Amino acid sequence: MKTVRETVDVVVAGGGTAGHIAALQTARAGVKTSVIEAGSMLAGTMTAGGVNMPNHFFSVNGPVVLGIPWELYTKSKRIEGLPIPDYAKRRPVESPGYYSYINIPIYVAVAEEEAAKAGVIIHYHEFIADVKAVGDCWEITSLGRGIKRIIKAREIIDATGDSDIVRALGLGVMRDEVRQPGSYQYKIEGIEHEQVWEKEVQQIYEEAMASGELQKGDYAYPNMLPFKYYLDHGGHNGTHIYQSDTSDAAGQTAANLEGRARMLRMFKFVTQSIPGCERAVLKTMYPRAVARETYRAEGEYIITQKDFLQAADFEDKVCNAFNYIDMHSQERGCDVHFHESPDLLPKIPFRALIPKGSARITVAGRIVSAQRMALAGIRAQCICMAMGQAMGAAAALAVQRRIPSREVSAKDIVALTMEHGAAAV
Repeated sequence: MKTVRETVDVVVAGGGTAGHIAALQTARAGVKTSVIEAGSMLAGTMTAGGVNMPNHFFSVNGPVVLGIPWELYTKSKRIEGLPIPDYAKRRPVESPGYYSYINIPIYVAVAEEEAAKAGVIIHYHEFIADVKAVGDCWEITSLGRGIKRIIKAREIIDATGDSDIVRALGLGVMRDEVRQPGSYQYKIEGIEHEQVWEKEVQQIYEEAMASGELQKGDYAYPNMLPFKYYLDHGGHNGTHIYQSDTSDAAGQTAANLEGRARMLRMFKFVTQSIPGCERAVLKTMYPRAVARETYRAEGEYIITQKDFLQAADFEDKVCNAFNYIDMHSQERGCDVHFHESPDLLPKIPFRALIPKGSARITVAGRIVSAQRMALAGIRAQCICMAMGQAMGAAAALAVQRRIPSREVSAKDIVALTMEHGAAAV
């Protein structure tokens, strides 16, 4: 195994939904940035996880997340040859905002292209094995096949999705005994929908559940949507993995195995039991199962359900958090809770992105310091991307001013993100 030494200004741990945006922001601000990503591509849950639905860029009242996330989305759409949606013409009947869909291969390539332009150093297939403070810097050791990398950096952004760095440093984390189910993404195509009758397939599904042919969780939304919804979406984002824990290799392996077993069972059921599905094809399977929550940081502030639902206007707000509470459970499937008014626009305070008692480290993404019900709303992809851009700005300003990131003004963070196109907060 060869040992490689590297010196940068900022290390972004995890190149996922929040991490790839954080890295682009720091690098575009002129700060040398390295990304350590255990997988094989940027954007995490959006790409390798197959949940290619970033929401929400816009509310009924206008943009809530723009900046680097919106730039990558629109660039990928143009390459795909599709028009940029005019959100002013949409009708938010089922949801307070609008889902957007990305072409995963194009989005990944665009993100990597922009990272190269900005000078982001990407290290795929490596995981961070050790972190320690050395004076005013960090020494981060990552391991990959045949390589041991030791990086010196002034700031770390933990965007691992599982608080890997926060836990490694012995800082406080929160984790509920009962967690939201994870998910495994695949796509069944070739269903002849004109032969599918809602009440008939519902009865077939219920009989299969009663007989044990199918298991609870094979279809994620039995309490709120008929089984035809699963068929209409080709199974995409329709499977639960109970007690999914992707915070270590064993948990990720278990989640992948369970997800694929559920996928195969559902495909057999659909093609063998549902009229109109005889010629269906299992067309797409994504590389890894995803979790909705594992470990999240205990920050200098913990966002509450009340904060989220009443859209608390924090003095240190750094980005918007427009979404609804989307709580998945083994008991019911999924329950949603909407804001009382479409005019309410939740915010993320900087304090919730600073691990309690820490310096020179911030977090971004679904590990934000929040109570469980609040997290069920905040973990949406656009919000995670917005947090990533904000923490990228915080790290860049900290390096440039030679101060810890926690000492950077939230107003200065917002100002820098807005220079890079972010929506007003």
